[in-house]
Amino acid sequence: MNYNDALKFVHSIPKFRRPFGNANLRRLLECLGVPQERLKFIHIAGTNGKGSTAAMVAAALKAQGYKTGLFTSPYIEVFNERIQINNVNISDETLSEYIWFVKDTMEKSDAPVSEFAFITAVALTYFENAKCDLVVLETGMGGRYDATNVIDESVVSVITSIGLDHTQYLGNTIEAITREKCGIIKEYGTVISYPNTNVMPIIEAECMKNHASLTVAASVEPVDGGLVYKERYYPLALRGEYQLMNAAVALETLSAVSKNGFEVSLDAVRKGFMEVKWPARFEFMRDNVIIDGGHNLDGIRALKKSLRSLYKNVVLVMAMMEDKAYEECIREIAPNIRKLIATELDMQRSVKAEKLAEAARGINADIVVENNAERAFVRALKEAKDEEIICVCGSLYLAGEAKKFFSKNILQNE
Repeated sequence: MNYNDALKFVHSIPKFRRPFGNANLRRLLECLGVPQERLKFIHIAGTNGKGSTAAMVAAALKAQGYKTGLFTSPYIEVFNERIQINNVNISDETLSEYIWFVKDTMEKSDAPVSEFAFITAVALTYFENAKCDLVVLETGMGGRYDATNVIDESVVSVITSIGLDHTQYLGNTIEAITREKCGIIKEYGTVISYPNTNVMPIIEAECMKNHASLTVAASVEPVDGGLVYKERYYPLALRGEYQLMNAAVALETLSAVSKNGFEVSLDAVRKGFMEVKWPARFEFMRDNVIIDGGHNLDGIRALKKSLRSLYKNVVLVMAMMEDKAYEECIREIAPNIRKLIATELDMQRSVKAEKLAEAARGINADIVVENNAERAFVRALKEAKDEEIICVCGSLYLAGEAKKFFSKNILQNE
């Protein structure tokens, strides 16, 4: 079976399967030789900043010389991005081989799992066979019942910025969501947290209940090309003001890793931070084109702050999903841009461009509806004035389309 057939099979697996929880995944992993028991993990949960923090931590570990696995979701351009070793995506051939192997094992063991649990099993098996020294493991959604929480131990558990998202699954209050995220905290473990001021008592209580140590990232000082944290300078390749606090969380995580048997030098941290790449997070595709995957209210607020720091007018191309707080998001950012091009994706979940535009009317007078995303990008290139910024945001799926489009050699005035 080829790569495309393998991915078709993965996407044919139900996103949710009864019984809920990880009982079937544990049974499947037992039949695969319990790969998770021979790996060391840095486990990361949160609403925003998980992927960026994971990427920074993995880059520093790689720079130190550790063979480092990285498991994230979703992907931007190719599915293989979700499973990496030392910043290299799993190959098409290898991914296909592991998918068919795990599929065969799942069917023989009669342990059907959800799509995310299946690919988690693929990743864990791949990392164990590759003999990774450390694996940076990002939760898919939540924490307590997330497939990645099938692991029994972690070197460090990390809680990034927490906000309202996936409320239909995790609870409709930030307190309920925090408790779910804290489900990754292990007994007598080490925990690093973003300064989640409003819910810090919950995080502290969960750590106390599990006899786990807690370190909260401190404030950072932004400087050209990086940040100062606890009186030390660190370069940072990732742009966007919101990345500075993610970097602080990554720095505390790496410090904890060093204290738990995996030394990471200052030089390795600086090298990793200087080389780290993470797509669609305030990513400049050109001098005047930014792609950002912000798709919830906190993400949009962080993007707005970063755009303001550029002191330039903005032409915004935006699409969002129906199950996100799209009205609140567009109302948050619309007053701060010169022109909004509302678009949509060829997906059932996508908000229709007209609905997105309607949510901004009365807030911004310059609104255009363009139902096709590629035509929306072309229009943005044509209508952006000199010294203006084009920003694409609202959905990681839209970010993926934008990366493909802007990676082509398209002239600004085309």
